[in-house]
Amino acid sequence: MNQADTIREDLRLEENRKEKQDGEQSLREEKLFNAYVQNYNPEDSQIRLKIIHTWKVVAAADRIAKSLQLNDRERYLAHLTALFHDIGRFEQVRRFHTFFDAKSVDHAALGAQILEEVSFLDSLSAEEKKQVIRAVSVHNKLAIPQEDQGFQRTLDEIVRDADKIDIFRVSAKEDPIDTTGEPLSALKSQTVTPAVYQALEEHRSVNRADRISTIDFWLSFLGFIPDLNFPVSRQIVLEQGFWREQLDGILNDHLVDDEQSNRLIRQALELSEAQLKS
Repeated sequence: MNQADTIREDLRLEENRKEKQDGEQSLREEKLFNAYVQNYNPEDSQIRLKIIHTWKVVAAADRIAKSLQLNDRERYLAHLTALFHDIGRFEQVRRFHTFFDAKSVDHAALGAQILEEVSFLDSLSAEEKKQVIRAVSVHNKLAIPQEDQGFQRTLDEIVRDADKIDIFRVSAKEDPIDTTGEPLSALKSQTVTPAVYQALEEHRSVNRADRISTIDFWLSFLGFIPDLNFPVSRQIVLEQGFWREQLDGILNDHLVDDEQSNRLIRQALELSEAQLKS
């Protein structure tokens, strides 16, 4: 068994496999995904991070779809969308060695292009393929386009929620060098940008263009919370507890010198907790 398959087996929950609908078809696409990522170095920590992230997002999407009582085919499409939502990340890392789209390429757009060109979704109807690719293409946008309605919007919402759920884990557990390109020691003299805190105070997602410092990057994850679409998504975030782990560590370890910024971080955590529990 190769390393990518080992990671996959370590991370998949057996109950998800048992409950999964259209199992034979899903297994086909999963094999295609595994074969694809074997083209990338699993020893690269950023590649490894994205393999793990993919299967965590799949598990979250499966749980969300089940909670919505979707039919078997809709749950299957949600599963596939989660499986391929970050397929563009692997080529992004190979070419640019970064996860920052602004410094490289829009990974969602690249993923949509790959899904158009590679035969991952050949078992789907033309309409189903279009729906999956659309959801992949918008999963990293500030908001879902207004024109996406009906099941398309539901699919968009499922993968966006599942992605955000696991990004909290990634932010808490993965090496900051891989996620931000900087060690936590770089935060020492940084401050919170007012526009970033204002977005959180107004229960809005943070616009990437407003992030100036690395501390803005960490704080902006809290902007995911008001953008969660389903009660079960908030439930999972609370259950896991990752959402506040990195920021609590930054405060407890006194990694930021600026007292005003520390106060804003504490206030943002309080606001976010209230939103999750509402």
